Amino acid sequence: MKKTMTAISVAALLSASSFAMAQDAGVGVDANAGVGVETPAVDATVNAGANAAASVDNSYDSLTSALSASASVDLAGVTEESQITIVLLSSLEGEATAFEEAFAANAEGATTLHSNVSGNTAINAKLEAEGYTADDVVAIKSNADGSVLVYVDDRS
Repeated sequence: MKKTMTAISVAALLSASSFAMAQDAGVGVDANAGVGVETPAVDATVNAGANAAASVDNSYDSLTSALSASASVDLAGVTEESQITIVLLSSLEGEATAFEEAFAANAEGATTLHSNVSGNTAINAKLEAEGYTADDVVAIKSNADGSVLVYVDDRS
């Protein structure tokens, strides 16, 4: 009798912990007489390039923030293996006034930025592949993961 009670207690504890784990995982559990778990088929493949591109903030506010640090961005670590994303100004949302004012006040920084971009083979290759030059670049944002956003003025 003692062994039976111990076995029932252990079974109850295991069932309760399975229920809690299944709840945390976001799967359905039937707590009636039996336990049933349904898991949908999930494709766990992650496309890093798509995720990096999806995280781009396409706003003039983001561009204006990147502008102030662009001249001092260290591009030495940007190589052919780096995720380099070209962001066209024509694709940005929001009001451009604050950016235009900050850009006009940052003429010296723009000269330094163009020089730094010209000296980076990987960024130049990406720009040329899309029909742009270092002189079209208005800002660069380097992310913690090593990816780089290159803001290009494609407005005529």
